Amino acid sequence: MVLAIWKNWEAMTVSEAILVALIAIVIVFSALVIIIFVTWVMQKGMEKIDALTNILPREENKILSEDENAVVASIVATLELHRETGKDVRIVSIKRIED
Repeated sequence: MVLAIWKNWEAMTVSEAILVALIAIVIVFSALVIIIFVTWVMQKGMEKIDALTNILPREENKILSEDENAVVASIVATLELHRETGKDVRIVSIKRIED
């Protein structure tokens, strides 16, 4: 860009070439500073949103850690329901039914 504006750039001296290089460096670093500032502002905004949502971790399901068959059965049932209805399905809880 600077070379397009520069008059007679083919006969440029060393000091003029250094000036052109410094201008290019300033342009690149100013673009980087703008990118860093925009990402910093977005990160601060996301931290405010995360503070408002306050998602708590769920309790671990004891059946999942004890019985592998229950896990497999719930996954198979979920896949069958998804195949029949075509909707997205999510396992919310697994409970054991005793006889």
